[in-house]
Amino acid sequence: MQKRFLMARYMSLSLLIAGLLNFVGLFSNNNITVIGIGRLGLCTALCFEKAGYNVLGVDLLPTYVSAINNKILKTNEPFTEEYLQNSTNFKATTDLDAALNFSDLYFIVVDTPSGAYEAYDHSRLGRLLSNINQRQLKNKHIVICCTVFPGYIRNIASLLLKDCENCSISYNPEFIAQGSIISNFQRPDMILIGEGSKTVGDRLEAIYRKTCLNTPIITRMSPASAEITKLSVNCFVTAKISYANMIGEIADQTPDADKYAILKAVGADTRVGVKYLLPGYGFGGPCFPRDNRALGAYAKQLGIEPLISIATDHTNKLHAQYMADQLIKSNLDNYIFEDVNYKDNCPVIIIEESQKLAVAEILAKRGYSVTIRDRAAVITEVQQKYGNLFKYVAN
Repeated sequence: MQKRFLMARYMSLSLLIAGLLNFVGLFSNNNITVIGIGRLGLCTALCFEKAGYNVLGVDLLPTYVSAINNKILKTNEPFTEEYLQNSTNFKATTDLDAALNFSDLYFIVVDTPSGAYEAYDHSRLGRLLSNINQRQLKNKHIVICCTVFPGYIRNIASLLLKDCENCSISYNPEFIAQGSIISNFQRPDMILIGEGSKTVGDRLEAIYRKTCLNTPIITRMSPASAEITKLSVNCFVTAKISYANMIGEIADQTPDADKYAILKAVGADTRVGVKYLLPGYGFGGPCFPRDNRALGAYAKQLGIEPLISIATDHTNKLHAQYMADQLIKSNLDNYIFEDVNYKDNCPVIIIEESQKLAVAEILAKRGYSVTIRDRAAVITEVQQKYGNLFKYVAN
């Protein structure tokens, strides 16, 4: 009797332990670490949390992390404050080891700004990967989300993580625009997964199927293919913008031609499509110009002349000159530029390669009076870059 009792008790205890282990395993698979929770990383983490995942974000600045954990962070990125206020399973830390121990899946969202030779500055990403490598981790999945130069995963990242055992490296860049990150993240046209293994590819696809509010096309390929795809998409969009502006210029100089009607008709052909096919200012901002140039630089490394990339960039610069010439014909005493962010109605302040400012600069350097009228915060950014080249009026 005692023996049967002990056996039953042992079996119950075994089942309990097995159940706990199963729960822990499920909980672990539901955990996500996001390394680098700046504007994009924070939005990424909050979108995963909203989808039901437990998310731990890591960043370097204690005051920033504290503001996130206390839910007092202020940002002009739409929906971010709301999502943060409503989050229950997202926390931030400055402790990299705690973040690495939290899960086996790391989304890396540090910045890779423009670097020398039309490539990217991978220094922050490289230092992070080296720090991870020093821990000699096992059975982890590293997902690089920041834009990298083609060949980075194979030639650099894999070497920087050489002491990590059975760790996969995937490439999963996002196609978002600042000022609409959460909307773009939750309703993408496409999810690009450069999978380090089929297993992690399956897992990433499942995460995005759960996170996205629409049903995007999910493309899975090698990391090398994904690296080229990321640049190729933006390069094609920039070519489309430059093409539209070239057609617009032709129509401007043709009596009784309507550039808007022409391009609407061109875009009606499904082989072309209407997106980004409007005449106006050229492309700018932190992504389009550099990605177009980066693809061209990579092509040159392979011995391929990137005529389309070169022509797209050159056309964009010529279009700024054209717009300045057209404005001069209006013979104004003062030229006023409003909303000089890199794109119209953007709540985030980004003047990097703003085409309105490029046109304004051309006019001012030709000796014309130019006034920038915008929000005080935007005026401050413009003054820091251009000094007294312009007159300024804050709204």
